[in-house]
Amino acid sequence: MRVSFYATLEPIVGQRKVEIPLPDGSRVGDLVDALVERWPGLREHLLDDEGQLSRRVNVFVEGRNARWLEGLETPLEPDQTIDVFPPVAGG
Repeated sequence: MRVSFYATLEPIVGQRKVEIPLPDGSRVGDLVDALVERWPGLREHLLDDEGQLSRRVNVFVEGRNARWLEGLETPLEPDQTIDVFPPVAGG
């Protein structure tokens, strides 16, 4: 799984793009778990107090916001591209 991090998340990971191996049948929640395990500092950005995707982050699966798909239950394919970044505002 190719995952790209942007803005304030990139320094936590230490690089813009990473490869995260996940088994077939994985979901966004499995990816988030793998990311938090590898970079614990991401937890406060990725998950809220109830363990759901935080509003402080956007996780895009092939350009579509996982929040508007099935959230943490959104199925993933091994060759998909995931983009993770904080919400952007301004004009």
